[in-house]
Amino acid sequence: MDGNKMEMTKAARLGRRPLQKRSRGMRRLADQRDLGDLISIGPAMLRDFELLKIRSVAELAKQNPRRMYEKMERATGQRQDPCVLDTFCAAVAQAKNPRLPVEKCQWWWWSRKRKLASKKVKL
Repeated sequence: MDGNKMEMTKAARLGRRPLQKRSRGMRRLADQRDLGDLISIGPAMLRDFELLKIRSVAELAKQNPRRMYEKMERATGQRQDPCVLDTFCAAVAQAKNPRLPVEKCQWWWWSRKRKLASKKVKL
């Protein structure tokens, strides 16, 4: 029995679909959503996505939030508020995982995570 069949058997035994199908299904769900459907994304962030040439949830899922933040600063010629980075993190996480827990869809969850990481670095 090859590895793929074994995985399917194990998944079937556990009452689940194989991991490959679940991943494709999650991508399909992500592709059906609009950027404006994501939690924490309003008109200003939609304009930012347009400036960054991100036009779909599928494109967003391929992005790195830190690189988006840096590109945003270069594009505007201005320092961006760190909350923009937090919002990018929330948006990319949702784009990658349509079943992301609601608290992780909020930009302030990512703010707390960033601030805790910053405190650990300073210690």
